[in-house]
Amino acid sequence: MRTVFILVAVAVCFFLTFMRTMLFAAENAAIPEGCKMVIYSTNPQYPPYDWSVGSDSFDGASIELLKSVMPPGLPLKAVVYPWKRSMFMAEMGKIDLLVSLRITPERSEYLTFTTHRAFPNPIVVFVRKDDKFSFKSWKDLKRLNGGISRGDTFGGGFDEYWRKELTIEDAPTMFENYKKLDSARIDYFVTGEYVGKAHLAKNPLKHEIIALSPAISTLDIHFGFSKRSACAPLVGYVSERLKEEDSKGVPEKLLKKHLQRYIEYTE
Repeated sequence: MRTVFILVAVAVCFFLTFMRTMLFAAENAAIPEGCKMVIYSTNPQYPPYDWSVGSDSFDGASIELLKSVMPPGLPLKAVVYPWKRSMFMAEMGKIDLLVSLRITPERSEYLTFTTHRAFPNPIVVFVRKDDKFSFKSWKDLKRLNGGISRGDTFGGGFDEYWRKELTIEDAPTMFENYKKLDSARIDYFVTGEYVGKAHLAKNPLKHEIIALSPAISTLDIHFGFSKRSACAPLVGYVSERLKEEDSKGVPEKLLKKHLQRYIEYTE
């Protein structure tokens, strides 16, 4: 009996060792030749997705997700630049990967995007709680004065709609828009739900600001590899890992976790 037990134990150990070896081989096979390190960047002011910490690192939900979906053992190096410069450097092939950004035709010219999303990125209407209005569709925004941050696009057809049908003015940043909303110079402000809530947590206003439902649009954000990078073939592996994490509800959990962390971090 003891001999049988020993044989079973040996067989189990052999099987586990074999599986670990196969997993290690598969993970290493996913790393393209010439890809020795992934240099990545992201928007340094987009909490809770990501925010810069000092001059050479990032924190946030995107960074935790990135580390979990890349092949183990492949070094990652963050570089912190203004967002527009990071996109230009990815276009030139000096940055391998941009994390958490929307797919657009222009970006698709120089980035290969993951086929599966990294995170949801609902775009919502923020209003003063004491001045909220019934909102069921875009047409409910007619005859009201809205605000957006300069350069923002929202997808889902809303950009074309507001330019034709709505009265919306832009301001340089989210900070100015919330100030205008707080002082009733605009009736509503359109921006990302999670990043909008993060900003409010850091910059409380005189009046309570709330997000209306439903969302303006619900386009997702992805990871994008530079087409000039030796690491670009990783896109298939990373897409599958993102799909696995999404099936477990990980992206939403990370956003909630890092929203709270950002609030505590900035208090």
